[in-house]
Amino acid sequence: MKNRKRYYIAACAGCLALAVQAQTSYNAGTVMENQLNGTARFVGMGGAMSALGADISTMSTNPAGIGLYRSSDIAMTLGWYNPSSKSTFNNETHKDKVSKFSFDQLGFVYSSKLGNRTTLRYVNFGFSYRKANNFYDNFTMEGPVNGNSYSQNMAASLWASGVTADDFNNMLQEKNPYKNVNFGWLNVMGGLTGLLTGEGENDFYGWNSDRTYFRGENKGGIYAYDFNLSCNLNDRVYLGLTIGAYDVDFSRYSSFGENLYAEDDQGQYAASMLLENWYRTDGSGIDAKFGVIFRPFEYSPLRIGLAIHTPTWYNLRDVFSARMTMLGTEGQRITADTRNSGYDESYEYNLRTPWKFNISAGYTIGQSVALDAEYEYADYSSAKFSDPANYDMSANNQTIKEDLKGVSSFRMGVEAKLFEDISLRAGYNYIGALYDKNAYKFNDPIGTRTDIDFMNNYAAHNITLGLGLRFGSFYTDLAYVYTNQKADFHPYSNLIFDEPDPVAKVTRNNHRALLTLGYRF
Repeated sequence: MKNRKRYYIAACAGCLALAVQAQTSYNAGTVMENQLNGTARFVGMGGAMSALGADISTMSTNPAGIGLYRSSDIAMTLGWYNPSSKSTFNNETHKDKVSKFSFDQLGFVYSSKLGNRTTLRYVNFGFSYRKANNFYDNFTMEGPVNGNSYSQNMAASLWASGVTADDFNNMLQEKNPYKNVNFGWLNVMGGLTGLLTGEGENDFYGWNSDRTYFRGENKGGIYAYDFNLSCNLNDRVYLGLTIGAYDVDFSRYSSFGENLYAEDDQGQYAASMLLENWYRTDGSGIDAKFGVIFRPFEYSPLRIGLAIHTPTWYNLRDVFSARMTMLGTEGQRITADTRNSGYDESYEYNLRTPWKFNISAGYTIGQSVALDAEYEYADYSSAKFSDPANYDMSANNQTIKEDLKGVSSFRMGVEAKLFEDISLRAGYNYIGALYDKNAYKFNDPIGTRTDIDFMNNYAAHNITLGLGLRFGSFYTDLAYVYTNQKADFHPYSNLIFDEPDPVAKVTRNNHRALLTLGYRF
């Protein structure tokens, strides 16, 4: 922790000297955190089908799985999404939830048989659209605090940057204070509204707070388009290649408020502050996946799968704006709005995600039972930002290296055929925590971003159930997923004080149901 504090102060002192340096590990984490999604059969088995194959969704985990098809297939999946959150902050609990229908998957496989005696038995082509990440979520926290406030965080940011109170007050007198590159926009807004004042030689004063509240609303998703080519060699070795294209559409509105108070010679007086942030990320990405499945023993149904996913190369754009409002006890209202800054509050940048490795094993017992288990690993601390104009983003990449870590995922699933046309499925899917327990976001005293809240998610546990029905060439699959995940939410960081952050303990539960309609021919 001490090393991280020194890095924070160094950053404040000037290593993030460009306003474009607004990207943090949390920007990267938004597009890299994983979710379980796909066809209802795939999801019902916990996403554990990389060695068994013969499902459209396996082209996103092990492309060789499409090589096991011996007939063509087309499928569509609809979903119902019901995430909820419960936050506990200073012994006060609040709940929030969303309920939404979604179009989760559409794909096909065209299977071409070349012969029974040739080495190359089948060549298959596939395409799949899937919702790789569903961002829809609401979150609320509220509770009492004991004096500590957002404005004190701003004051600490200015102290760390080395500016004086005179510098701060002179900046506020400028025609457009947002143009002053020595001051971050959050601190500018604090000064313009009176939330933060500079007095004396180098003193900055804020307000005390006795209650704080936060609400966040996320929307959008990451939409993946997979193009697959695979083949079957002697019914023993299966090879596959998937090219993936990604469309990113993420938007977030958040509001952070405080009940404030201060004291002077006439006694105590009160005010309130509301900070609203609008944030959007859009862009596109591309990657490739290579896979192989082989049967090591000719007369055994055991299958071993190996897959490598290249990094995803994203080109992204952030658009953000904010408004801060101070309300006095006599109804006076003072507002600062970054949309009046005269600047285009957007930034384009590139993100390279890490390599990903998957190993799996599958086994069938006659025609009645299928089992699959797999392990996947990616070192997210190796992700990298880059700037199209070649600005130095080494400080941003340092935050990724410190805040993110290697993530292990485990998946296991079973399918049992009860009758000729009825199957039951169950699975478990574990996704490790993306963020280090000490990860944080700070108020950059010279940055343009004004949202300094952050959520550190722990590991996600997915429990799945599924049902499959066959009607000749037609089939219907149903799946249910229960996801449980803990998290710590920080409205801001007190690291500069070397004091504990105000933290809400969060429990996130997500109930999902999926319906797949398909036809094999």
